[in-house]
Amino acid sequence: MDTIMNINQKKERIKLTPEQIYDIYLECNTPGVSVKSILSRYGLKPWDLVAIRKKIKAASIEALANPRKPGRRQQSVSQDQYQRLAKELNETKDALSAVGHTLALLKKRTN
Repeated sequence: MDTIMNINQKKERIKLTPEQIYDIYLECNTPGVSVKSILSRYGLKPWDLVAIRKKIKAASIEALANPRKPGRRQQSVSQDQYQRLAKELNETKDALSAVGHTLALLKKRTN
């Protein structure tokens, strides 16, 4: 009865992180290693390695085709948010100039 239950149960796959997958890829590309033993250690099949190689190749080509400049990424701002911030900036400028004008008048009175 135990053998019947073992046959019906599916083998659980190990969830691998992208770093682990990349390490497996690098380990399999090392000359003179047994790829089959590496894959079996992680519960993978040869076609899994083929899929990993395809993904890494596609990501590499995309990264090389679209080089990014270093620095902060540009953010898109909605029109409403831009207008609200522009209005707030103008109000702040007006308030600051009024305070500066008042300060200048007070300095004249004390002199």
